Amino acid sequence: MNINLLNTSVTLESWITYSLVIIGCILLGLFLQWIIFSLIKLSNKRKPTVLKVQLLQHIKTPTIFLIPILFIFSSLSFLKINAIWGKVIESLIIINFSWLLIASINAVEEIIKQKFTVNNNTIVKERKVLTQLRFMKSLTIVIIITLAIATILWNIPSVRKLGTTILTSAGVIGIIAGVAAQKSIANLITGFQIAFTQPIKIDDEVVIEGEFGTVEDITLTYVVIKTWDWRRLVLPLNYFNDHAFVNWTFNSQELIGTVFFQVDYMFPIEEMRIKLLEILKSDILWDKNIAELLVTNTDANTMELRATFSAENASNIWSLRCNVREKLIDFIQKNHPNTFPKTRFADLSKTLK
Repeated sequence: MNINLLNTSVTLESWITYSLVIIGCILLGLFLQWIIFSLIKLSNKRKPTVLKVQLLQHIKTPTIFLIPILFIFSSLSFLKINAIWGKVIESLIIINFSWLLIASINAVEEIIKQKFTVNNNTIVKERKVLTQLRFMKSLTIVIIITLAIATILWNIPSVRKLGTTILTSAGVIGIIAGVAAQKSIANLITGFQIAFTQPIKIDDEVVIEGEFGTVEDITLTYVVIKTWDWRRLVLPLNYFNDHAFVNWTFNSQELIGTVFFQVDYMFPIEEMRIKLLEILKSDILWDKNIAELLVTNTDANTMELRATFSAENASNIWSLRCNVREKLIDFIQKNHPNTFPKTRFADLSKTLK
């Protein structure tokens, strides 16, 4: 009876000791984490930088868990706890370290994004960098997660043996999985092609399946196109290898817009040429580079006039085309209403007489 009481007291004393050590490790880890980020915050107040802001925003939360777990891991030799708990703590370290790496990648992405801000005036080279960055970030995160899972499983002897058995006897399953994953592998290869050959880039303005829009996102498996009416057209990466599409901003964003008119032969071309230049000069969307009015075709009844002008990007050129079309139609209606296309008839009865 006395021996049982002694064993119980020793066990209770051990649990109290273990609890105090673990709580002490957690508090010490949290205190160290608070000191580190307080110093970063203080330094950022004195001399603000993008790096410090991103560290505070992305890295702070993962370290709240990682640092205390590292202190607990360092005390395992003193605690002499069950091996299973040791494996659990090692797995938690791997998970939190992977979280920290992913948060660091997100921080780096934000730093680069702030350097290369994507907007209508962003040069092509910068959009290429951002497209490659987006793809490489997605691929790196997938690799980190895969390695983390593999490391956790490899750290458990029973699972390691099971994995070895599965690998040595899974020839047929591997072939089936390989066939089933053909599309995924093809998408991954296409992703590399898009990231580095750059047929499309983030913020490119494209026409796909008759829809005009901008490239909003490129992932490992699909591309998101934001259409002019704010819908989202989601296309698999393989689509861009198998189908033709129009990229309005492949090498540059400057574009030339055209508006066509069918008018009577009696229409005063020079007067409309002057009016076109007047309209463009009063419109802030015109980039002041190109402005022309030419007769591009004729037939038995009418002549075709083509108004040509330039703008900085596809959105501006679209709006400018609408503005020019509307104002030139109004000009013809008010000043030369009789010069719209008409069909002429001859009185053949008088000719026959």
